[in-house]
Amino acid sequence: MIHTVSGTPSKQPLRYFWRVLAHAFIILLGVAYVFPIYWMLITSFKAPREVMAWPPTFWPQEFTLAAYKEVLEVFMFDRWFFNSTFVAVVVTLMVLAVTSLGAFAFAFYRFPGEKALFLYILSTLMVPIHIRMIPSFLLVRGLGWVETYQGLIIPQVAAQCALGIFLLRQFYTGVPRDLVDAARIDGCREYQVFLNVGLPLVKPALFALGIFVFVAAWNDFVWPLLMVQGEQMKTLTLGLLGMSDVTAEQIGLTWPQKMAGATLVVMPIVCVYVFFRNLFVQGVTLSGLKG
Repeated sequence: MIHTVSGTPSKQPLRYFWRVLAHAFIILLGVAYVFPIYWMLITSFKAPREVMAWPPTFWPQEFTLAAYKEVLEVFMFDRWFFNSTFVAVVVTLMVLAVTSLGAFAFAFYRFPGEKALFLYILSTLMVPIHIRMIPSFLLVRGLGWVETYQGLIIPQVAAQCALGIFLLRQFYTGVPRDLVDAARIDGCREYQVFLNVGLPLVKPALFALGIFVFVAAWNDFVWPLLMVQGEQMKTLTLGLLGMSDVTAEQIGLTWPQKMAGATLVVMPIVCVYVFFRNLFVQGVTLSGLKG
């Protein structure tokens, strides 16, 4: 005897339609993000007359590096690149050192006012940077740090520490406390527990935090604008201000030269992400699962 099963029509075609629609939307979103970078890159290799041609070309008809050569000759890109790299690297290393120690203390130590202090640190994340900017500038000026590396570095370190402590503490709380207790029983001092037990277990989160901090320090524009006036101390983002429309008209900059300057600023960050993307994704994923 054969029994028929009555029910609603199959939902497979509908699910397939929504899946295709979702993938199409993701592809369009990806193209929207990537196309400006692609256009910036190919424009930097074009001749000035080709940039203004209509219809536009999506690949240089005359591939040339003249725009890069001219930009490097006119502007101090070598000095600006050193300043940006030095500031971003030092800020990143200092933030990782301070936040890893602070997060370890909040995760594995109990002391009076611990929760209140941690909430205070978190509350600083809610204060807009524009509100802190004037007091920070007055403090830095009082210390005589205007036009100095420490004036560019120390305030950025202080601004990034709260997020770093929160992120690493969430990761530390997922580390079994038995490992720390076992290291202490074996005779490890506290700094040995931190270096040999705590720190190796949070390497993915450290890489993720390091990339966040490095990108933020590299892209920072407002604080260097307040701190720096001379050409020698400018960072790359501040140096791009010299390629604005007003200055460009004065010295006759072309669009390929502008795009070459922008490419020199953007490409190092893209390379950092490409080389460390796996560690970055792993760190963000695991830090979201811990705690």
